[in-house]
Amino acid sequence: MQTDNLMQLISEESIGIALIQVPYLYQNRLLGITKGCRTFTSGVGKNMAAIVISNNSIDDLITQLSYNDVVLLEIVIGNT
Repeated sequence: MQTDNLMQLISEESIGIALIQVPYLYQNRLLGITKGCRTFTSGVGKNMAAIVISNNSIDDLITQLSYNDVVLLEIVIGNT
């Protein structure tokens, strides 16, 4: 799926968290993700994964367990 279509889908479907395997990259940076979203990535080149959080009510806690093509992120929604 192209990143333009991804951001449209995230917006239309009110997706709060998107898990992306092998995202589109340019110089190891995600392409097409709007500035209002928080992104978390791991790996480089073709071995990369990403988490995109578009909902501001979702808090994130970065973990150090991410590697190559896996991103692990602890999230908090309200008291959960």
